[in-house]
Amino acid sequence: MSHILIVLVVVAFVFRRPLGRLLARQFPDRAKRHQVVGIVITAFLLVIAIRLFALFW
Repeated sequence: MSHILIVLVVVAFVFRRPLGRLLARQFPDRAKRHQVVGIVITAFLLVIAIRLFALFW
């Protein structure tokens, strides 16, 4: 599962400009766009934290 997350992060980094344009088109409001990006980042961090917690449980 974690290798899938790593691949997704690398793909998102490589295609960050097209993804940024797609987000800009989807969410023209800058504040809303930042909120969506923040939610996605928070979700990734939560998944990583839960996996680490389960690993050391």
